[in-house]
Amino acid sequence: MKTKAITHNIIGSFSNFAFLFLTSIVLLAYYFKFISTSDYGIWLGGISFLSIVSVLEANISLILTQQLGNKWTNNKPIEFSKYLSAALFFGLAVCGIIILSTLFFKDTLTGWVSPAKQVKELYSDSFFLYAVSLSLTIIFGYVNTVSQVFLKTLLPPFFNIVASILGIAFTLWKIPSLGIVAIAVGNLVKALIYGLLVSIYGFKILKDKKIPFCFDFSYLLNLIKNIGWPFISKVGMTLAVGLQNFIIATTISSSATTIFDITRKLPAIFQMLINMIAVSTFTSFSLFYSEQKTPQKNRHEYTNYYFSLIRLLLLFSLTGIFLIGQDFIAFWVGLDKFGGNVLLALLCITALTDQLRMMLSQQYYAIGKFNLTSLTDTIFAISFMIIAILLVPYLKLNGIVIAGISANVVYFAFCFYLEKKSNVDMVPNIINRSLFFDLSLIILVSAIAKFIVELYRGNIIVEVTTIFMVIAILCTVFYLKEKALINFLILKFGKTSKAK
Repeated sequence: MKTKAITHNIIGSFSNFAFLFLTSIVLLAYYFKFISTSDYGIWLGGISFLSIVSVLEANISLILTQQLGNKWTNNKPIEFSKYLSAALFFGLAVCGIIILSTLFFKDTLTGWVSPAKQVKELYSDSFFLYAVSLSLTIIFGYVNTVSQVFLKTLLPPFFNIVASILGIAFTLWKIPSLGIVAIAVGNLVKALIYGLLVSIYGFKILKDKKIPFCFDFSYLLNLIKNIGWPFISKVGMTLAVGLQNFIIATTISSSATTIFDITRKLPAIFQMLINMIAVSTFTSFSLFYSEQKTPQKNRHEYTNYYFSLIRLLLLFSLTGIFLIGQDFIAFWVGLDKFGGNVLLALLCITALTDQLRMMLSQQYYAIGKFNLTSLTDTIFAISFMIIAILLVPYLKLNGIVIAGISANVVYFAFCFYLEKKSNVDMVPNIINRSLFFDLSLIILVSAIAKFIVELYRGNIIVEVTTIFMVIAILCTVFYLKEKALINFLILKFGKTSKAK
């Protein structure tokens, strides 16, 4: 386990999280001084649709990291170069497709998500700029695999911090005069500066390792061949996850999009935070397993505790969000932008099941089961779209959330079945008695606590006391239940601190 690489990846993920947290949470109250609820809903609906272009990334960064790591470990620098060059060529082609397509399509998109199908240059320009930032993120993501493979992971997090600060500074400076466009340009500034710094650093590493650029068209074809299933699954996942705001904007209203997104912010942001920890660890899992001839049989020791730790982090954070979510949103942007406690509870459960699904998918990638994760992701996406079409007309916002939870249930059921066929045993690490016990306890304690808080709404002493009681009860139960995990963490952190 490359602990330094994990630490650096976590730092980088947290710096990216800090940018998203500032722009999506902290500064949103400031944005609403210059942007209406409807305008912000139009923006959300448009960028939700544009997220479709992320399918052109097709998980190449994950596959490329494994391929490059394997080639370098086996002392094949020329093949290393050919794989990397093919990915960069593919990325440049993707950038061109995204930018040109959005340039001709931006007005049509604006009409789709705007009330009364109005087309305004303000929104069209913001969507185009956002598409450019997405395309840059894709190509520079390929470049960043170089630092990951060689474990030169210290500087990229700081590049991200610098880029984030400059992107936020521009947004704050220009939003009073440019409105939505300032948010789009802020994202573009961040992507451009980070990409330039990462590229300079990556090319320096290649020069130091004396790796030339060798382009071979056959490697491009091989790369495209390898992403066949991942591309199909990526299309499905993007449609299922990325289009939610677009569906709401076009079928309900742009204002409903804002309410849905604001209510979803807290569960989503904490899920993102935990996923960053999982993904940062996943990179080292992936490199470890890429060196094994039979990775499914040589399981890394961290795997025994990995799923339990992430599950507990999710349960604790989402419980806290459910208890304080309404108060936070009321203080933050106003209670008129809160979708209600039922919607918040459903969103918390969705965040939990989504993260468990993503963890399983990451582990399939780590052990090289690309077709398995692609097939199961596709099953999730198809299930979500079908259930959402059936429920949204009747249940509105609650319908799209219930569709996500139901699709995750279908996903795990198929994973369990397909694992039996593929001689893989990952699902029991996630879906087990421990999960159902934890979830039942959390729901029971949270429901009772929420009832007390609502009954004595406005009484700060009762609210604070109730929340502390919930924390005390859960900590006591989970300490007694997860002693092995806690002892493992203490042992590992103890060794790390002594080594320092």
